[in-house]
Amino acid sequence: MNKSYDQDSGPHGFEAPAPQYQTATMQGGLCRNLVRYKNRVTGGRGWGRFLWQGTILTLLSPMPTVVFSVLRGRVYRAVLGAVGPGCLIEQDVRLLVPRRIFVGRRVMVGEGCFLDANTPRGRIELQDDVWLSRGCIIVAGEAEVVIGPASYIGHRCLMYGHAGIRVGRDALLANDVQLICGNHTFTRRDIPIRAQPPEGRPIVIEDDVWLGASAIVLGGVTVGHGSVVGAGSVVTHSLPPYSIARGVPAQVVGVRGEEPHPQVPPSEGES
Repeated sequence: MNKSYDQDSGPHGFEAPAPQYQTATMQGGLCRNLVRYKNRVTGGRGWGRFLWQGTILTLLSPMPTVVFSVLRGRVYRAVLGAVGPGCLIEQDVRLLVPRRIFVGRRVMVGEGCFLDANTPRGRIELQDDVWLSRGCIIVAGEAEVVIGPASYIGHRCLMYGHAGIRVGRDALLANDVQLICGNHTFTRRDIPIRAQPPEGRPIVIEDDVWLGASAIVLGGVTVGHGSVVGAGSVVTHSLPPYSIARGVPAQVVGVRGEEPHPQVPPSEGES
């Protein structure tokens, strides 16, 4: 059976999505969507800014070799909020609202990363000596995502920072770690979940924390200084400093420095 949308309702009699979700739809026609796209990728600047940053990013982004990785670190100063000396930016890095992205000194941004400040009020900051491995995704929304000095972010990590994320100094995030501030409300049954207002709480990863591969940290959590979280764990509550935690949901199973522990605390079911 065919279904169609109009301005007032969706399929099955649902109301149209609430205004805060209109950016996730293609309603309104081609001209309106082009303007929305321009605002989305520039943070609301004019067409001149859109064409200027688009030209620079489009020409340089796909170029391979270390020469262009160095060159991008220099030329991107024209479109980013700041880029410090000694940076390497590999090919096919995607940047949205780049004037709200700030990169410190000697930062490595790996191939295929996606950095999205998302709004004129969002902000992404990679501080000195950060290593952002290939395929990472960082989205800021209305808040800040700050990664502290000398932190290592493994391949394909996701930071969904609509309520704010702060990662401290010397943090170690293994591959496929997810930090997710946002959540969907779903109390009403008369409209789709995606049309109901989101909620979010900030995440803090303190200094010298190690998050194992595929660990997930949810909104409202602080992972205390020096803690270790096992691979595949889901952290739903804050952890005190020097905790060793694992499981779904993560539970503290030890304290660093008090007695011998395995180098990598395995998650339940690991061999």
